[in-house]
Amino acid sequence: MPKHLMILLSTTPYSFENSTTAFKLADAALAQGHRVTLFASGDAVHNFSVNQNPKGILNPEQKFKELIDRGMRVDLCGTCLQFRGVKAEHRVEGAAPSSLKNLFALMDESDVFINLGF
Repeated sequence: MPKHLMILLSTTPYSFENSTTAFKLADAALAQGHRVTLFASGDAVHNFSVNQNPKGILNPEQKFKELIDRGMRVDLCGTCLQFRGVKAEHRVEGAAPSSLKNLFALMDESDVFINLGF
């Protein structure tokens, strides 16, 4: 029976290896037929900004969009988006604004919860 993996990501795309770790965990879980939800909080919302152009490292925009297309749910802290000026037209399609109330509900319903942050 499929499990629900919940990942809380709260770091920037290029300062830590957390984005790469989140991608690899989600990729493996989806490949095994599990349900995956990622909640981005704080500066992690920048993982879902469009038109990124990193060289020689994982492009979070492209990699997370691939996972969204395969069924991963992505919720972004709405307050964090607002504070950072990340408007709808600057977000990866399929990554939706959410709330901390929703984060708690997702944590409660998940089978496995992983926090990738500070």
